[in-house]
Amino acid sequence: MNINVTLTFFPYDIEYVKDNFISAIGAEYNMRYYDDYKGVINEYYIQQYNAPDAQFILYAPQNNPHTTIMYANIMDGYVNLIKYVAKKCGMEYYNVSIYDGTSQMMEAYHFHYYSSTKCRHILCYQDPQWVFYEDGEPLEFENVELYKLRLKKKRLNKEIILQYLNHLGWNLLDENFWRTENVVYEFVEIPHR
Repeated sequence: MNINVTLTFFPYDIEYVKDNFISAIGAEYNMRYYDDYKGVINEYYIQQYNAPDAQFILYAPQNNPHTTIMYANIMDGYVNLIKYVAKKCGMEYYNVSIYDGTSQMMEAYHFHYYSSTKCRHILCYQDPQWVFYEDGEPLEFENVELYKLRLKKKRLNKEIILQYLNHLGWNLLDENFWRTENVVYEFVEIPHR
């Protein structure tokens, strides 16, 4: 499966996450919902990726329905907006970027965790040399021995991020991660005039 994406993972029910987003940013975004959406999220949202309006969706994956995924149509995945909402509402989240060089993006891998008491950031990318960066206390499931490898590009990559997410209950290689039987909430930024 080809995965080149930035996603945010919330270990909370979709209604809770949606309500927190509305509370924090409701005046700046229009929200639509699709309560009968039964398609494949990835296929739908790739079609929306080049939409003229900045937007994101919230959905609960079939293979972990009591959690919420945020999928944005902008490359950074709304990282500043996510941090703002999480701080304001006291939520924790995981944010990852996986770009393996097969898309128009440079090869880059990012794993970020935030809670009110802990922040962890790991980054590895090629531009043109490989760069590896980590900050914060490692999470209990991380394989920190990898971060000592001589070749920086082997310290964090697609497979490692997928292992970390799988440990947390999100299996992106399972087609049911990309499907939902719940409502899909779409937030579209209101242009400033």
